[in-house]
Amino acid sequence: MDKSPLKTLTLEEFLESERHKLTGTLTPVTPETFAKWKKERLDKKAAEEEARMAKEATGRAMFEKGDWGSDTEEEDEEDVEEDGDGEPAEDGDEGWNMEMMRAETEKVREEEERERIKGVGGQ
Repeated sequence: MDKSPLKTLTLEEFLESERHKLTGTLTPVTPETFAKWKKERLDKKAAEEEARMAKEATGRAMFEKGDWGSDTEEEDEEDVEEDGDGEPAEDGDEGWNMEMMRAETEKVREEEERERIKGVGGQ
């Protein structure tokens, strides 16, 4: 049993034998090719994570994080909420800004589509 190939075969010999089994066009691993591969891999992971976060950004999650509001205070001042009788809503009686929600939803959809197209074009 001491003469089994698993006991006598060194790691280098094993790797060399496995390397000869590979077929097709192989790219030699150099510091440059590795750096390129690593960058593409990290970019892909970041895009996937961003897409996952956008997918998880449901209305409730966006509300809880506070991301659903306007980016500037000027827009907030222009978008005075009304409660249906032509007067601004009272404190605690805030309404939904459907236009803002539509714009946010469209922005997320466009970003997802860009990422999808980028993924298809990159292959």
